[in-house]
Amino acid sequence: MRRRDFLAAAGLFLSSIPGTSSVLQAAWRENAFAADTIDKALKNTLGTDNLVATDKIAIVAPPVASDSSSVDVEIISGISCEALYLFVANNFTPLAFMCTLSGKALPNFSARIKMKESSDLVAVVRQGQSYYKATAHVDVTAQAC
Repeated sequence: MRRRDFLAAAGLFLSSIPGTSSVLQAAWRENAFAADTIDKALKNTLGTDNLVATDKIAIVAPPVASDSSSVDVEIISGISCEALYLFVANNFTPLAFMCTLSGKALPNFSARIKMKESSDLVAVVRQGQSYYKATAHVDVTAQAC
């Protein structure tokens, strides 16, 4: 019971500090998630739309998703990178996933995403100042968004 009291008191204390919410939201990139088209999302998130297509990035996703509220997607990169992004071209907000990595890692990420409708998935990795992409298409049979 003491732990609950401590957590409640800590939460109350932190919420009373002025400006705490702006500090906690400092990493939020509004322009990246506010874009409504894939071209704007790429430009706002990456700062460029100059992406090099490569076969060293694999997107593992079902060719047909029966439920758009939970589509399993796995991104496997053979390129060591510093950041990983996943865009869903036809979603209301195309940026679905963004991750900054420490060091130069060979990422292997999986996630469940929502899809508005049948769409292309675009996985992008950043290596230095270069961006590499791979694309896969998923057909949605039952829409949940």
